[in-house]
Amino acid sequence: MNLKRLPLCLSLTAGLFAAQHANADDLLYWQSNSLSYLNGSNFQRGNFNAEEQRSQSTFTFEHASGWVWGDIFYFLDYVNADNLQSRGSFSNGTFEQKEHNTFYYMEFSPRVSLSWLTGQDLSAGPLKDVKAAFTYEKGEGGPGTENYLYGLGFDWNVPGFAFLNTNIYRVKINNQVFFADPNSNGYTEQLTVAGAYPFAVGEQDFLIDGYVDWRAPSDEAGTQTSVGSSIQIKWDAGKALFNQDKKLYVGTELNMWHNKYGVKPVDGSADGFDQTAVQALVKYYF
Repeated sequence: MNLKRLPLCLSLTAGLFAAQHANADDLLYWQSNSLSYLNGSNFQRGNFNAEEQRSQSTFTFEHASGWVWGDIFYFLDYVNADNLQSRGSFSNGTFEQKEHNTFYYMEFSPRVSLSWLTGQDLSAGPLKDVKAAFTYEKGEGGPGTENYLYGLGFDWNVPGFAFLNTNIYRVKINNQVFFADPNSNGYTEQLTVAGAYPFAVGEQDFLIDGYVDWRAPSDEAGTQTSVGSSIQIKWDAGKALFNQDKKLYVGTELNMWHNKYGVKPVDGSADGFDQTAVQALVKYYF
């Protein structure tokens, strides 16, 4: 993907969702679109010598929507930072790392309601619905991610939460740079927990939201167990300053990894790359 064309891609993506809205009002329950700017430091570059990225800026487009048949979540990150991108394979001597100051990462996650699909109400107690869950991951940063995820999603009704869901995935990892066989596929499992919790302090409104991913090791891909998360704490600045609630948020994001990407150091040790990065955040919904 040509990163110089990312603004055009964002416009086209936004236009696509707008067209869907216009043509499918009877199917669409709700939708949310946003643009974010984040800036922070202490990002682990994964270059095997513990050197950390001093600063990083990220522009993010997000879309979420609820449909009669299920839901969609999509985001695209355009990142401005020094990054070591790995290509090739250790096994055939083609492994190389190059410095790049921009890269992208995206995820597209549709989920289909099994209650809608089967015509049966699958809710029970705090369980609202069960969904067939799918995710496509693609990016240039680090080891050049491309993964396909498929499994089951569970939506929960928990007091105080705007939403809370868990997804259990089977993960197909494509041509990962650290494969023993560069032409093979790797498989593993992943648990994702995502949620949003709004709260107020006096007359000021706040929102905590984000996700945690736990991924099991993959023998084929040569990866180890990893845990990654991004948690945002945001103040509803639009309500406080312009009397427009849930439009403009200001806050911070905590981005954490244990064994980032599941990558093992080339020295053969069992160590991994850990990260705790704090970013300033401005987010606008439209």
